[in-house]
Amino acid sequence: MPGDDLESTSGAIDLPEEHDRADQIPTKKELSDAKKHSWVRIPRYDHSPAERLRICINGGSRHRADEWADTAARALEHQLVFEIVQEVGLRGEAAERKRLADLEAAREKRLRWEAAMEQARIEYAETVRVQRLEAQEKAWRRAADLAEYIGALRLHTQNLPTGTERDGAKA
Repeated sequence: MPGDDLESTSGAIDLPEEHDRADQIPTKKELSDAKKHSWVRIPRYDHSPAERLRICINGGSRHRADEWADTAARALEHQLVFEIVQEVGLRGEAAERKRLADLEAAREKRLRWEAAMEQARIEYAETVRVQRLEAQEKAWRRAADLAEYIGALRLHTQNLPTGTERDGAKA
């Protein structure tokens, strides 16, 4: 029936009506149909509304029970005040604790991710610094090698014979 289910944050509350079961007394038509057709089965029981309700709470963390019903000893209204409302409250509190724990877990996960990202940034910056220093060292060594080579060339050119000495050396 529409309106029998009330949605809650932890599940649903169902309010089905109970049914009584009685032995089926087949009608003449049911008996004749069963004789004519092999696939016709006469139900063993008749079900009729009992005018008793049952409350079922689905979802959430169960504390005491999931179902309550009218009984000969206790009406559902008496159970509603003490047991059912308390069960809904306990499930609500448990759902709220779980929600807060999930939020805290998500916050801690975000903080771990942020810390890992910061560590990665630091390591990346250090790697870039090392690469730049290695490139500078390589350039410095090359410049030193070139300076040494140029110094050797100057020394060599200073020891070369000049104008007339050079012409005399060729002849």
